[in-house]
Amino acid sequence: MIRPIIFWEGFPVCGLLLKQVIKQFKCNLIIVATKPSVLFKNLEELLGHKIIWLDDANDIWDRKGEFSDRNFVIHTGWTHKGWLKYDLFVKERNNAKVIVVVDNHFKKSLRQFFGAFYFRLVLKKYFDGAFVPGREGQKLMSFLGMERKNIYIGSYGAYEEIFNDSLCITKRDNEFLYVGQLNKRKSIDVLIEAFDLYRKNGGTWNLRILGSGELQDKCIGEGVIFEGFTQPHKVASKMNNSKVFLLISREDHWGTVACEAAACGMHLITTKTVGATIDIVRNNINGVVLNDIKIDCLVDSFNYYEQLDEKILLNGSKVSKGIAKGYDSNSYYAAVMKMIYDFEVKI
Repeated sequence: MIRPIIFWEGFPVCGLLLKQVIKQFKCNLIIVATKPSVLFKNLEELLGHKIIWLDDANDIWDRKGEFSDRNFVIHTGWTHKGWLKYDLFVKERNNAKVIVVVDNHFKKSLRQFFGAFYFRLVLKKYFDGAFVPGREGQKLMSFLGMERKNIYIGSYGAYEEIFNDSLCITKRDNEFLYVGQLNKRKSIDVLIEAFDLYRKNGGTWNLRILGSGELQDKCIGEGVIFEGFTQPHKVASKMNNSKVFLLISREDHWGTVACEAAACGMHLITTKTVGATIDIVRNNINGVVLNDIKIDCLVDSFNYYEQLDEKILLNGSKVSKGIAKGYDSNSYYAAVMKMIYDFEVKI
């Protein structure tokens, strides 16, 4: 019998992608997690499954006796020594297969070059496979030393019962939408300056901002609507009332929110430094990919959408929804079942 345990650090909204896996394994599945900084409402009710909460990820080792029968393990990250010890424990005891979830992307940095040696020499023995959000993660894990055939895509995505298309894009407000942390890493400083210039030069669309952070006091100006942190269902509602989503981070491992916006049929303006860009955005079809995070480039993108033909807007919306379907709960389930099949998980 297959006895899975899945650990999610800082359990996110996209953890609801587990729904189909839960239907398959029911009480044989154990879900373990640490809490995010802000827990979304009615999580376990929406999930339909109990979550065992850990105060610290490494607590798994102290509680290994509760989970000693597990033979299929999926857990986020490799920095928690408690989980690494647990991995070897169930491998030796049950011949368990262990899949590590990694959301970082390939940056060709010096740290990643050193990481490739460390992974091969130290970490590889713990893991049979890797589960990544998209192609950038696949590149990274392949570079670090994981065999490509053992790297699976689809660890993140948009839960379709919350993030879906409920209003035709042509009937939505002329509005750009940003959801997320309000800091320089997310390029909020550039966004506000660019939008201010766009409005001063005759732009008519509004900018709605949902989130919190150190730069939230800067989120003011003509046409700017600031609403602060927002729960997922309301985020989905705002996505269905806006036409274009913005994620122009200076660095973003993947950017699940881009997939959620696509699932709601939005066009997207993103940057090459967002990991999800290569997976979600088709340049000039369902969005605009910025080569540089510059004010004038962003203003040009705002102006492009100001005059965009309605047919192109509709077509891009359909493309976004189609792409997002490849990152829903059914896709997550398919990836997990493929792992189980490939690694012949059994007692």
